[in-house]
Amino acid sequence: MSQPQAPMLVAATTEKIVDRLVLDMLQRFHSNEQSPQRNAAIERYWKARRGAAFLRRSVTPTYLRGYPGQGKTTCFRVAAATVAEMLEMRFVENPAEDYVPSGEELLFVVQELSGQVSAVDFGGIPNVQSFAAPDGAEQRFMTKLANKRLAMLQHAGAAVLLLDDFSNASPNIQNVALSILTENRFQGLRLGRTLVGATGNLGSSDGTHVSATSNAIVTRVANFLVEDDLDNWVQRTLAAFPDAIGDAGIGGFLKRYPDLFHQPKRSRDGIPYPCPRTWSLFVPKLREIRFCHHSQCAENPEAPFPYSELEFEAAALLGQEAAHKLAGYYLSLFYDSDPLARALITEGAWSKEGLERFRKHYARGHAALSQQFGYQFVTALADYSAKAFLDDLATKENWPTIAGALGAGLYGERIDHALICYGAHYFALRVVLLARERSADTATIGALDSKGRPELCDSFVLLLIKQFSKHPIALEIIERGDTGQRVRLLDDTFCQIVSNFRGYD
Repeated sequence: MSQPQAPMLVAATTEKIVDRLVLDMLQRFHSNEQSPQRNAAIERYWKARRGAAFLRRSVTPTYLRGYPGQGKTTCFRVAAATVAEMLEMRFVENPAEDYVPSGEELLFVVQELSGQVSAVDFGGIPNVQSFAAPDGAEQRFMTKLANKRLAMLQHAGAAVLLLDDFSNASPNIQNVALSILTENRFQGLRLGRTLVGATGNLGSSDGTHVSATSNAIVTRVANFLVEDDLDNWVQRTLAAFPDAIGDAGIGGFLKRYPDLFHQPKRSRDGIPYPCPRTWSLFVPKLREIRFCHHSQCAENPEAPFPYSELEFEAAALLGQEAAHKLAGYYLSLFYDSDPLARALITEGAWSKEGLERFRKHYARGHAALSQQFGYQFVTALADYSAKAFLDDLATKENWPTIAGALGAGLYGERIDHALICYGAHYFALRVVLLARERSADTATIGALDSKGRPELCDSFVLLLIKQFSKHPIALEIIERGDTGQRVRLLDDTFCQIVSNFRGYD
């Protein structure tokens, strides 16, 4: 479908914006008022990210704009949480009114501007104070009392103040907020160790009500059009649910139907539609439905799949078209691909019947339903194998068998290379996140790099490829399209994906 035309702003993915905000936060939090130890830590992480020594600079406020639900607010939140973890500071989001800052936390405060029309509501209640003039006379003056959340910011170890829905505020509120953005000051409060940012919708391009954005604002901030990236969304979602249920397989569905990730519209008809925000809101319900169905199947293998419930719940957030396609996908997943993947990992090898069913459903991936089955299968295969490895972590006796079954699923049959790459990345991310969630010894599994990407340990990768190499397809020599380099298929579709490829033999 054709998408509404957005204003001519420079577009950036959420991942790129988060990286940029992390650097801005490190700059803002580095100050003479900061402890020498924390300044040293900031300089250390700066060098790790930039590859050069820390250089002080002024920080221009960032104004993120874009369609609703694209992760504008999330960018600031993720960046702030990342920096808090770097600096070993407690991350406190929207603290309660009775919270008392200790100076050892990173406060993340969202100030909603949507619908704000009164300068008193946002700017504070008028208050009369006085001071002694040089001649000893009392000089009375008018000031305003800021709300307590904003007053907390100057006492925190570091802080982020997000002026959310900036474009939805009235012009007089925007003027008040602009001085906070550009001066890092609010009434009598100095916000020295606070990074202030703003978000806003687009208006006529995305069917939202906004006030006009003045040139005074545009010329004082760095303006970006935020577009959430599907791979980044899947990675964030898996990280948010690192347990055995994970994202309930929604990543595989969206990789198969990426056009359903975001379908922006201009109209204000009140009809739900798919976008990153609505998908994020739907995932918890999807996890519940999948968990309940699995529990029912454990007692009664013939328990029916809750097709109607899934479609009903999805339609309320994603619209009827997306809900219908989603319910059909999961109906096929539960009755076809999921049982095959589970049996392969549980039994350690293909059964004759299982292999015949796989070949029938995949059918070399030519038809649309075959491609859908492929995404379902590798998603379920990665899920079951990740859980199996963690369940056997204490002894590792069954690891070769589990690795052999994973290899049979990825390389035993001739499936699409893109499917293998997706399955490899999904498996690596799930096994690392599961290990962290179970507080397991991740030294034998792997870790996430600074961007949240999985990197498996050498010994684990070697064990996996030893089993994968038993399949001739895995050892086939292919030519990399970007460099023309000739490598084994398993190097290009697995090792490169899970460990930045170190030339495993």
